[in-house]
Amino acid sequence: MSLCAALPCASARAAKGYSAATLVEKADYQPCRNGCSERAEPASAFCFRQGDQVVVADGSSYLHEKKFSGLEELAGKQVQIRFSRRFVWIMPPDGRAMKLERGSTYENFRDAGCIREVRKPIIDLAYAHKRPGKVPVYAFALAGTGKGDLYLWFQCDLSSDKSVIACQRWYRDGTPYGKDWYCARTVDGAPVAAEFEIDELLSQEGRLVLKSGAVVQRDHRARTNDALDRPNEACR
Repeated sequence: MSLCAALPCASARAAKGYSAATLVEKADYQPCRNGCSERAEPASAFCFRQGDQVVVADGSSYLHEKKFSGLEELAGKQVQIRFSRRFVWIMPPDGRAMKLERGSTYENFRDAGCIREVRKPIIDLAYAHKRPGKVPVYAFALAGTGKGDLYLWFQCDLSSDKSVIACQRWYRDGTPYGKDWYCARTVDGAPVAAEFEIDELLSQEGRLVLKSGAVVQRDHRARTNDALDRPNEACR
């Protein structure tokens, strides 16, 4: 079942006919993650771009059918699609029309636009519910790790000496989840500005991405009760 079955997806009027779109990426994955049975078949995640619009969808095959195999070879090429609020129909060059469920839980797309389209309904779901009383009003929602935590609440602040970024976390029900630590620099070595802005759709638990697209370096130093075990150790 696609994410659209459980979360509100962006509405779109059903197209009367097929029109050209670029297949950005196609990948196979296990939507049930570690809960799959041995006989479970992977789903196929698709990401299309049509003008300024990005559409993601999932296709499922019956046991060993593999009807979506080989379509990854069309990545970067134009295909014919039409879509509604719930479904996407793709017409490959061989003329075999295939029906997909609109929406996907696949978060490992390489393209930023595809990732945003996957996570948007997750973040929308967070703000559609009443914020737990223990979560500050200025905390924001980020996608979780996919291990049962669909989303988490975050509050990230630069330390007084501007050396690290400490992110306080809460589970979706408001239960505290400790802190996540980052160096005040990107993985490319550039300093993070004091008034940094986090991209809430590209970021997730364990990975902070700035509005600029730069990824923040995670701090891997050991801590006990939020205090460094080796105070003189540089952020790494």
